[in-house]
Parts: sequence; structure tokens; C-alpha cells
Amino acid sequence: MEYYVEYIFAENFFIDFILLYITGNLIKKKIIYKRLIVAALIGALYVILIAYFGKEFMTYFIVKIGVSVLMIMVAYDSKGIIKNAKVILCFYIVTVIMVGIVFALYSFTNNKVTVNIIIISMFMGFAVLKFLFFEIKLRKEKNNYIRTVSIEINNKTKSFKAFIDTGNELTDPMTGKPVIVVNMESLGDILGKDITKEILEFYKTEGKSYESLFLENNYKFKLRVMRYNTISNKDELMICIVPDNITIFGNDKNIIKADAVIGIYPQKISQKEDYDALLFKKLLDWECELENECGCC
Repeated sequence: MEYYVEYIFAENFFIDFILLYITGNLIKKKIIYKRLIVAALIGALYVILIAYFGKEFMTYFIVKIGVSVLMIMVAYDSKGIIKNAKVILCFYIVTVIMVGIVFALYSFTNNKVTVNIIIISMFMGFAVLKFLFFEIKLRKEKNNYIRTVSIEINNKTKSFKAFIDTGNELTDPMTGKPVIVVNMESLGDILGKDITKEILEFYKTEGKSYESLFLENNYKFKLRVMRYNTISNKDELMICIVPDNITIFGNDKNIIKADAVIGIYPQKISQKEDYDALLFKKLLDWECELENECGCC
């Protein structure tokens, strides 16, 4: 079978260009097409040199790595070892996934690799990678808003994961304190079975009569009821409890003693169960103020 040098060169140039473009797109690099063209030309020229003038040393692993690093440095002038390593790693991930898709399509098309198959695999790979990188970014951003909360009520302590909900601006109308909405199951150890059952009945019962609940238990727990509005409903009722202490541990090891109220929610806060409470938007301001005192914000 004969292979034409122009065909091999054009095919490898196209593939290298697409791989470099996808890499830059995924990691939000500024794409300069002149740089991508030069980098793709280097990759295509390397393949031609191997195919027609190849020496054994040109197929060494270290040489292949060196050429790919050169291509990336030409395409994206990243400064710093860490940034360059990030681009290189992404480039190899993209390459491996694309090769995997090409081989999968190769097996499904009776061992025939055509330009159409390569183009289809590129689009499929880009879609898969875009989705994966989006999920990774989403999880990373979500983790930045996760905090560990420890509350103390009647000498009992409970810790749980909480998510900073920037839409949570609930405040206790009596004191003006912000409200941390907590899944009732997370407070079971502190409240006890009896009062947990009564609170659950309160939420299930229409009319929501809470006089008996308060008369019997308010001396043990600083209970109160709060009205709030949601997008779909108005004048909703939530039972709240005033804890003795609330400590919030940040990702950067900041510790905040919060003056807040606990709102008891009868259902799961997160469907994935990766956190059990919703913190309030004001916490971000508190954290920034704390960092200002350290000269960090």
C-alpha cells in the first residue's frame, strides 16, 4: 500500500491542530491560531521525518515527549512549571481519549479508518471531555462553598457538612440573626426521639398547631417558629432553635464563632447527601472580614 507524503502530512497536521485546540478550550487558554498552526506543523513534520528519514533515536519515548512538550510550549506560552505541566497533562488526556474513541469506531466499522471516522471521533471526544471538565469544575466550585459546622445545645455537640447558599438570606425576625437551615435527621442525637417526632408531626399536620410543642419543650430547647416565603409559597412555617454555640470551620482553616439560629428542615437538604445544612450568604462577608484582619483578603 502506498502512502503519499502530502496526505500523511495533512492528516497529522489536522489531528494535531484539533488536539491542541481542544486542550486550550478545555483549560480556558487564550487561543492564538497562528501559534496552533506552527505547533501542528511541528507535529506533522515530526511524523514525516520518522516515516521517511527516521532514525532509531527519533522513536525513543523521551524524543516523543520532547516534541509534544515543544508543540505545547509553542501553542500556549505558559509561564511557570505548574501551568506548563497542567497544559501537558491535559493534552495527553485529550490524546488518550481521542485514540480510544478512534479505536472504538475502528472496531465498529470493520477495521476501516477514514477521515470521516477521525472527524466524528474528534467531535465525540470533545463533547465527552467538555462534559467531564465541566463536572470537575462544578465539583471544585461546590467544594469551595462547603464548610464544617459544629453546634452545641445543652452540652451536646453535633458536627455536619454545610453548603453556603448565596440565596439563603433568612433571618430570625425576633433577633435579626441569620438562619442556618439544617436537616432534622442531623439534629436527632441532640433533640432526642420524642421531640424529633413531635417536630415531624408539626410539619405533617395541616394547621400546624405548635402550642403544645412549645409549652412542653421550650424550657429544654430555645424553640421558636419563624415565617418565611419561598418562590412558590408564602407564609411557610419553620421551627427554629437557638443553640448555645455555633462554630464554622472554613476550608482555609478559618474558624468563625457564628451568632445564628438553627432552622429545622424535615427533609433532606441535598439529594446527593453530600451536605446536611444550608449556610447563609452573610458568612462570606464574615470570612472576608476575618481575612482582612490577617491582611489576606
